[in-house]
Amino acid sequence: MKILIVTHYYKPHIGGIEIVAYNQAKELVKQGHEVTIVTSKLHHEKAVEQNEGIIIVRVTAWNLFEKKFDVPYPIFSPRLISTIKSEIKKNDIIHAHGALYLGSFICSLFARIYKKPFLITEHVGFVTYKSSIINFVEKIAFSTIGKVTLDRCQKVFILNKNTKDFLESLTNKPIAYLPNGVDTNLFKPATAKEKILLRKKYNFPLNRKLVLFVGRFVQKKGVGLLIEAKTPEFDLVLVGEGKLPKNAENTKGIFVLNSLPQENLAEIYQACDVFVLPSTSEGFPLSLQEAMASGLPIVSVKESIITKSDKKEFASFIQLSSFDIKETVSKLLNDSALRKSKSSAARKVAIAEFSWINHATLFLGYTKE
Repeated sequence: MKILIVTHYYKPHIGGIEIVAYNQAKELVKQGHEVTIVTSKLHHEKAVEQNEGIIIVRVTAWNLFEKKFDVPYPIFSPRLISTIKSEIKKNDIIHAHGALYLGSFICSLFARIYKKPFLITEHVGFVTYKSSIINFVEKIAFSTIGKVTLDRCQKVFILNKNTKDFLESLTNKPIAYLPNGVDTNLFKPATAKEKILLRKKYNFPLNRKLVLFVGRFVQKKGVGLLIEAKTPEFDLVLVGEGKLPKNAENTKGIFVLNSLPQENLAEIYQACDVFVLPSTSEGFPLSLQEAMASGLPIVSVKESIITKSDKKEFASFIQLSSFDIKETVSKLLNDSALRKSKSSAARKVAIAEFSWINHATLFLGYTKE
């Protein structure tokens, strides 16, 4: 089968959707399918290349909105229209990431013209920004271009219930849960000896509890709240890109790392004790799955997590306040038995539910409905 994946960003741009698109494509190729990705050309990447069996077609785009306003929305050159049209004619299945993006909208038009199955993954739904103007524009965009795109697809994939509830207010198209995967051979728990060696490697303190955050340094990720919750009881390791809130400048015990390759990121998870993601307007971020696979106890808001497990014994859920974060983290750090229990549960769920083989199998099954 020939499968076209359309995504606004792809490697080497750093982010969750980029990792999802890459691993999804890689697994589909491994299972014998031909996969083409159409995405943005932001710098000096090749316009067309083949990597690990994946054909990557890039269209020149400008990334002004992300640079100025932390809004991940590249503006493509008009060539995107002819590129997508050409690729849709060649492929059997069309899969787009994000209902609001221009590529997804163009896919919805040509998929209908050429009678090709068209599916969308909506990762986050409505995202609330600091700017009321951006929020207003986003609301209008979802009720116009977003609704048109959703109404023309065969099925919408979601990662959590909040996104599902939001989409049901926009469209009556079938909605299905399609979890992303995680490499549980790469992201895995460390032994006590390995943890010490990794802390030495990254110049982390050997005798301190380390609380980890992985994600972009933007409002919706809640990094500011986490910094407010910092106490002398633990140090913070922050991994990501962007500008940290001002409260980070005067807070001791914070280690900041830029976004890392997956191999190095896996080591950072192994070096830490607890993972905290106090984010809003999220789907199910890859960082949560990576932390679970690494056997870290999870502290997060309930809306970000959806699994088959009803008890959610692997996670500690919080309200969005620095006080609640502080109390929850403190409880975990002072109870080694609780940490061990949640660590084991998190790893078990990751192995049972989050594999790219499972993701690809579910995806292909949905294309046949």
